[in-house]
Amino acid sequence: MAEHILTKKLFWYCYELEKYETTSLEQQVIKKAKQAGFITNAESADNLSKLAWIKKMTKHAEDAFKLEEVAEGEQLEVTIDNFKQLVERREKHVSDVLEMLAKYVLDASPAYKG
Repeated sequence: MAEHILTKKLFWYCYELEKYETTSLEQQVIKKAKQAGFITNAESADNLSKLAWIKKMTKHAEDAFKLEEVAEGEQLEVTIDNFKQLVERREKHVSDVLEMLAKYVLDASPAYKG
């Protein structure tokens, strides 16, 4: 027999699911990059270049995540039972992309000449 879900909780799931499905990995990475001050809303050439780079790198990472899911057989269909797991996975992917971006930024730094 199916478990009864309270109406309030069901509405919460619907709202969170809508938010999950309408917010992409790219949007979340960009939001965090803005929070870190790496990019801004400015229309400067430097900022737009960084934004384009973030979008390109995030797309590559997203493709890699999809390939890994298929290889590992972990493709999950969205259900109430596994929704929390999917949200946690997305948050980990955002962190993984941000760490990858940070590594590339550090690797691109010029050598210190003291």
